[in-house]
Amino acid sequence: MQTRDFVLFAHGAFGGGISGRTALQKKIYFLGIMLGENHGFSPHYYGPYSAQVADANSELKSLNYLKEEVNVYGWDHQGFEMVRYDYSLTEDGQKLLQRKKKEYPEEWEKILECANRIKDAGNLNYMELAMAAKAYMILKREGGKADRNTIKTVAEGLGWSIDETELDRAIDFLDKIHLAYWK
Repeated sequence: MQTRDFVLFAHGAFGGGISGRTALQKKIYFLGIMLGENHGFSPHYYGPYSAQVADANSELKSLNYLKEEVNVYGWDHQGFEMVRYDYSLTEDGQKLLQRKKKEYPEEWEKILECANRIKDAGNLNYMELAMAAKAYMILKREGGKADRNTIKTVAEGLGWSIDETELDRAIDFLDKIHLAYWK
C-alpha cells in the first residue's frame, strides 16, 4: 500500500484525525510494525521518524484532504512558542477515505483493528508514544529481548533522555499491543 493511502487510513482509523506531528509519526510507526509494513522510519530525536509519512501527510493537506490547525499551548524556557499541529479529514478527505475503503477493504480492516488495539492500550501523550517507539526500536536492536536497564543504557547511548514514568507507561503500552518481550 502506498504511504499516502496508509496515512489516510491512519487518520480515519484514529477518529478522523490525529493531534500532533509526533503522535502522527508514532501511531503510524506502530501501525506499520503491527502490519509488517515499513514506511521509511529511522531513528530520530523523538524516536522513529519517516520523511515519507511527513511528505504523505503534507500531500494530503495540500490536496485539501486534511485540515491542519496550529495550536499554541505555551512558551518554552527560551521564550519560543510551543505549538501542536492537529489534523482532521476534510469533507473531501472523508469522501476519499470512503473510496479507498472500498478499493482496499482488507487493508482498511487490518489498520482499523490495529488502531483499536493502540487506542485500547491507553491514552498515551506524544512523549509517552515517543518513549514507547524508542523502547521498541531498542528491543528490535537487542534481538527482541531487553530489560529496563538495557533500554535506558542503549537509549542514553543514542542521545535519548529517559523519564522513568514514561518508560513505565511505554513498557505497559508495548505489552498491551503485544510488541514486547522482556528478559
